[in-house]
Amino acid sequence: MPRAEIVGYLRENLKEFPEDALRQQLALDGVTDEEFDAALKEIKQPQSTKIKARASGALGRLLMFVGLGSVIGAVALAIFQKPHGAGDAAGSRAAPFEAGFVGRSGYVVRLPDGYTAVQSSKDAAKMIDLVHFCKIGTDPTLFLDEGLFGQLGIVRLEVRQSPVPNDLHGLERLAEMITSRALQRGETFTMKNLKISSLRGLQLTYDVPFPRVEAYILGREVLYSFTAGQDDETYRSLVQSLRDSRSEI
Repeated sequence: MPRAEIVGYLRENLKEFPEDALRQQLALDGVTDEEFDAALKEIKQPQSTKIKARASGALGRLLMFVGLGSVIGAVALAIFQKPHGAGDAAGSRAAPFEAGFVGRSGYVVRLPDGYTAVQSSKDAAKMIDLVHFCKIGTDPTLFLDEGLFGQLGIVRLEVRQSPVPNDLHGLERLAEMITSRALQRGETFTMKNLKISSLRGLQLTYDVPFPRVEAYILGREVLYSFTAGQDDETYRSLVQSLRDSRSEI
């Protein structure tokens, strides 16, 4: 039997991304080719209806089987191409396709037109996934200065083990933690709740020490943290496109 979590993940993401890219991504999480193929076969198995017709009379019974093949609509596959400049940064790798980005833990973020993603790790153990979404051709060496995010149209995403459980009080505890940290730094901000598909989160808009916007989204086991220079269409489209099939089952 194919693993239900792999079937669910593929069912969610095959509409957006090529099979080979998903196979490579799941392999990083320990999914074997046999497990991937079994889940893929389960999804692609045509749903057919057998219609039996019985004929009376001296000729006996006549069985008729009519296969009803399901019609699969056209799926817009991502265009594979190497982004200009961004893929040469040491310790980072560019997103394999520009229509969307698949993170190490299996989450998916859709990229705006003209954007690419540069992925690296914030720590030596690679426990913190760090991704910069930027316009194709942007110099990745500028990613360190958050004050330039707004001018360059950069949005940063950090994915790490969540410091709070995703339960009834998880969002409240997250708000307390973020508020305490901001007050210690002397930062001023406004806060509001976010709803990303079935995921819950918070958005903070800062005025001091420099304008920026942050979104914190609780997954089942990880915390997603977006940082941008401003609350614009690019930032909103990236945050709202986040999908994590493991957290949304």
